[in-house]
Parts: sequence; structure tokens; C-alpha cells
Amino acid sequence: MENFKRYLELRNYQKRNVTRLLSMVQEYRNYIEKGNLPIEYITYLKQRKHKTQPHKNLSLNTINNHLFALKVYKNYQEEILCQDTDLIICRSFKTHVAEIEILSPEEIQILLESTINTRDKAVICCLYYLGLRIGEAAELLLEDIDLKDGKVLVRKSKTGYQREVPIHSKAIEIFEEYIEERIHKGDCFLQGQKGNLTPSGIEFIIEKVAEKSKIKKRIYPHLLRHSIATHLLKNGMELIKVSRFLGHRSLESTQRYTHI
Repeated sequence: MENFKRYLELRNYQKRNVTRLLSMVQEYRNYIEKGNLPIEYITYLKQRKHKTQPHKNLSLNTINNHLFALKVYKNYQEEILCQDTDLIICRSFKTHVAEIEILSPEEIQILLESTINTRDKAVICCLYYLGLRIGEAAELLLEDIDLKDGKVLVRKSKTGYQREVPIHSKAIEIFEEYIEERIHKGDCFLQGQKGNLTPSGIEFIIEKVAEKSKIKKRIYPHLLRHSIATHLLKNGMELIKVSRFLGHRSLESTQRYTHI
């Protein structure tokens, strides 16, 4: 599994996703080592209980995550080990997509005005104007922000794909101000009190800013990403371009925003 871990790291998967994929693949290997058949693994997942909530079965979203992990493992075996595999890969299950109450551009502005410092403004810009996932924002390196050319390189992502993201003029102004004030404690762009700002630190900042803003909606980091995607589509950007901007691995993931 150490070589598989290295394979994932070289393909720019985020640390927490590397850990998650390794755990899911190890569960499959343990299942096979007990003499079970690969073709029955889907049934096993459907019947398996949630580890932290034993009264519940795995959700379809979680099962889909397991299937994705096996797909990545299958690619590893075929590409790197040049081995045929008996892995049974089926299409992901369709899941119900809950309706999302996005933030309006005016509410985004209210959030920015509710921050207590430039660092918190930069956090909001990363999540909204760059459309980053919380982990991508936390792992964004200072050296990967090119204010001169107005673009950001996202090295590590949930899907393992690198991408370049344009920086909105509003974000450039805030980033320039933040970089001037930024106290270097780590290599990442967003800094906390003791070093690089963590995903939980970003969640805490958004929670406090949302509370101060008095906006009557449930606001969380990923909602800002949902909001920019919806705004781009409503403003006429092509679906394929929005998909690339968000770093989705399929158009299906982006199409959900056409119904919001």
C-alpha cells in the first residue's frame, strides 16, 4: 500500500483524500483476503453499517466514494504494476441532490464587509472568487499565486487534477493587501496564529463572519463554491468552462448547478 500511497501523492491528491482512499482500498483488500468474491463487494457495501453510526447503513454517497477509490486502485494496478485486475467497477449510484440556498452577490459583499481583518477577506475570496474547496484553500501555496498574470495554480485537489484559476479583480486587490500584511509562519498562502491555516480554521472563520453578517441562511465554506458556480452559469459561462474552473472530473458534477 506504500507504493499506492506514493502513486496518489504524485498525482496531487490532497493529504486527507490520500488517507481516505487508502482506507477504502484497504477495506476492499481485507474483504477479499477473507475469501469473499469481488463481484459481491457492492452487496457488502450496501449492507455494511456506518462505523460511527452503527444503526445506519452506508449512504449512497459513501458507497460512491468507495467505488471511486477502487477505480483509482484499478488504474494504479494497470498503469504502474501492469497487472490485470479482478476488480468489479460499476457506475456510481444516482443520489438525491438536496436543494441548495445559495448566496447572492450582494450577500457575498455583506460577508466581506463583516470580516475583522484582511486575512478573513482573503479566505472568502479563495472560497468564492477562486471557487476553491476548503482543502484546496488551506493547501494553496503563496508561490502559486501570480498576481501579475492574475491566476492561481491549484496543485492539490480532491480529484487529483491540477488546474489554473483566474483571479477576479476584486480578489486581486484583497490578496495584494493581505500579502503586504501577511506574517510568514508557513508556506501556505492563508496563515493562522501558529502557521498554515487549517480546514477547521477556515470553517471557524466562515462561521464567525456569517454570524456577524446576520444573513438568515446556513453559511458554510462549500456554499461559497456553490454560489460562484451558480453565478457563473447564470451569467452565461459555458458548462464545460465552469466544470474546469471548479476542477470537476465530470460534467455531471457541474450540471447540478443548472437546476439551482
